Amino acid sequence: MFSMDDDTRLQSLLVDLVTNSHRFTRLASSFGSEDHPRPWTRALALLDDHGELRISEFARIDRCSQPSATALLQKLADRGYVARRPDPDDARAVRVSITDPGRDWLTVARNEIAGALAPHFADLEPEQLERLTQGLSELRSIVKSSARA
Repeated sequence: MFSMDDDTRLQSLLVDLVTNSHRFTRLASSFGSEDHPRPWTRALALLDDHGELRISEFARIDRCSQPSATALLQKLADRGYVARRPDPDDARAVRVSITDPGRDWLTVARNEIAGALAPHFADLEPEQLERLTQGLSELRSIVKSSARA
């Protein structure tokens, strides 16, 4: 179990992690293009992470209104990036999922952002890059196991 000092240290670390994650996300988001709008990237990433969802569930996870989610997902469906189908458990509801073209679009959007971010990290020493790689791997593992709980 954690001691009080460990709890305080962990709390401080988590505040720092959330703060810097938001800063990094804002920086990355600033590199989106008109060809790859940020809301589309966010929506497709959410569907890629969560799989098929009811629109109401998508809206809850994305923290937007259901009408906003419906409009966004319809735009993506019109372009073939999202598939819509009736919910077999509720004829009034619609389920959405990312399509292969949607995954391709998302990959291009993510690579575009990564390419724009790369110059900000060009001066990293190999040891720094290795520490970031290990830390990200550890964080990814923790987040995945927390999401399953």
